[in-house]
This record gives sequence, structure tokens and C-alpha cells, in this order.
Amino acid sequence: MDGLVSSGDRPRILVTNDDGIDAPGLRALVQVLLSTNLYEVLVCAPDSEKSAVSHSITWRHAVAVKRVDIDGATAYAVSGTPADSASLGISAALFPSIPDLLVHTLSNSMGP
Repeated sequence: MDGLVSSGDRPRILVTNDDGIDAPGLRALVQVLLSTNLYEVLVCAPDSEKSAVSHSITWRHAVAVKRVDIDGATAYAVSGTPADSASLGISAALFPSIPDLLVHTLSNSMGP
């Protein structure tokens, strides 16, 4: 098979961030990972920029999850915080199995 790993044997990589599902850095990383054809790429990220609340969790209201179209990846946008997104991504609540590796993209924000 030309040295490529079959789709059933590819490691699963979960990509997340705190800049939101549409952040250029997240989209670029996903495309690079997909271009290798070595990984099953999963994405679970906040539905908007949430850098200021990265470590908090949503406590008092429900978190909504929406399927997002990113060619070649299985992707979800989460209404909660980045921590909510990562937690959902590794919990097997959204994906059929837990990822082998979680990658958090570099932040666009200029905070400390």
C-alpha cells in the first residue's frame, strides 16, 4: 500500500485551540496533518475566540455542540470554553473512540 497506513490503523489526533474553530492556525494545522495521509484528524474547538477563559469550565448552563465542515476531518464547534472542548474531545462523547494524541494550536492572542 505504498508505505501508507490504512485508514483503520491510522493514529487519531485531536486538534483544539482557544482562538475558535475558524482560527487560521487551527485550519492550517488540520490541513497539514491531513495532507500527510497518516492520521485520522479530529477537531473539537470553541465556536468563537475564548482565550481569556481557556482554563475555566462551563458550569451553570448547557454546552451546545455543532458539527462543522472541515474537509477530511471530523470537526465540532463547542459553545463552551477551550477546556470544555478538550474535555469533550477526549471523552468519547463526540467521536467513536478517544484520540491517541491531543494537539493545541498556538494562540493568536497577545496575552501573557
